[in-house]
Amino acid sequence: MSIRDLKSPVFEPKPSTLKYGVSPLHAWIRFLEFVLHLSYRIGIKKWQVRNPEDKNTIKQRKQEIQKNFWEKMGLHIDKPKSNGCGSTNDGNTARRVFANLELFASITNVDIDLLRHFHIILVSISCEFRINFKKFNDFCIDTADLYFNKYDWYPMSATVHKILVHSAQIMEASLVPVGCLGENASEARNKFYKKDRIAHARKNSRSNNIVDVFNRAMDSSDPLLSSICLNNRTKNKLIRRIPHEVTELLELPAVPDNLDVASTSRHEDDDENCSSDDDIEMLSEYSFELEVDIEQDLE
Repeated sequence: MSIRDLKSPVFEPKPSTLKYGVSPLHAWIRFLEFVLHLSYRIGIKKWQVRNPEDKNTIKQRKQEIQKNFWEKMGLHIDKPKSNGCGSTNDGNTARRVFANLELFASITNVDIDLLRHFHIILVSISCEFRINFKKFNDFCIDTADLYFNKYDWYPMSATVHKILVHSAQIMEASLVPVGCLGENASEARNKFYKKDRIAHARKNSRSNNIVDVFNRAMDSSDPLLSSICLNNRTKNKLIRRIPHEVTELLELPAVPDNLDVASTSRHEDDDENCSSDDDIEMLSEYSFELEVDIEQDLE
C-alpha cells in the first residue's frame, strides 16, 4: 500500500475516536514544528539522520534558521525555555509565523503554496463557523497531494496526518464547529493555577492546596465574576479578518422561511446567482480572534 492513498481502508478511523476533536491551538504548534523539522532536512533530503556528517549539517541548518527568525521576525524558535517549562514554540509564536508566509517561506525554503494551504486549514479549524465538509475534505486532499509531490521523502507527522485526512470526518461528527471546542481557555488558565497555588492556597498539605485552588477556580468561573474584566480582555486580543480562501470553505447560513421581504428586495433586482456571492461577502466580514497575550505559553 502506498502512503499516498489517503482513501485506503487502512486509514479508516473508528467512529468512537472522532469525538475527541482536533485541538486547534496545538495544531498550530505541531504544524510549525513539522515545517521546521522538514526545513532542517531539506539539504540532505533524509527523514532518518544517522551518520555524524548529516547530523552536523542539520545542526548548522537549525542554527541558521533560528538566527534568521530572530533577526527578521524577532522570534525565538525551537529553543528550550530558561525555566525548564517546555519550548518557545507556543500558539502565539506559531500564529505570528504563519501570518507572514512570504518571510516564513524565505527563511525555511519550504514551498510557499504548501505553507499557504497549511495556514488556510489552520484558520478553518480555528474559526467558530461551520465548515462545508466536502469542500474542506477536497482542499485537505489537494494539500496532501501537493506535499507528496514535493516532499515525499519526509513522512507526515501524526498531527498533520490527522488534520489532512480525518479533520473533515471529525467536523461532520461534531455537533458544533470544532473552533468552538478549542483549548485556548483551558491553556490560558494554567498561569492562574500557578499563581493561586503560591498566593491563594494553604500549604500545610497537598490535598488542602489542591482544594483551595479548585475552589478559587470555581469562584472565578462564575459568569458574573468572569464578565467584570471582559472589556479589558477583549482589548488585549488582536482581531484578524478571515482570509477569502477560508470563507469559500464555510457553510452558507440557511435562509429562514419567515425572512422579511424588505431585506430580500435587494436580491430581486440582481442576477440570479448574486445571492450566493453576497452571502459569502457577508461571511467575510466576520473575524476570528487571535490571542496575543504573551504570557499565555504552552508547556
